[in-house]
Amino acid sequence: MDLPKEVALYIIDNHTIEEASAKFSKSVSSIKKYLAKVRDQNNPNYEPILAEKLRLAQAKIQLAGVKKGGTISKRTRSISLEDARKYANIYMRGYSYEQLEDLTGIPKSTLQENIRNIPDLDLQIKLDEYTRNKGEIWKR
Repeated sequence: MDLPKEVALYIIDNHTIEEASAKFSKSVSSIKKYLAKVRDQNNPNYEPILAEKLRLAQAKIQLAGVKKGGTISKRTRSISLEDARKYANIYMRGYSYEQLEDLTGIPKSTLQENIRNIPDLDLQIKLDEYTRNKGEIWKR
């Protein structure tokens, strides 16, 4: 079996280019060149099924990397309910969402979304009244 086909089969078997580089003792750029040969329709040894399997395997590996990146990102997905209540009270004491953003380092859109999603009808009514009254002050 020729080396480009072996490399392609290794990648299809759920391995990365870096892993293939170590296994075959070749540079990453050499591994990429071998994979390009497998995909090349003008190559006399071109196999469309192998090329498609390789494409799908690499797409799967890339998707797993994107998913992993999302799970280890620095920003938390949401604010705790306790913190959201605390920020709502600070907001109703006269802080704007921009000032809350500066104070907490949390984007104002995230703050607003989490404050508005607090499952407390009384608090939401108070927020609505405060926002309405705040708007009337600015209209003067």
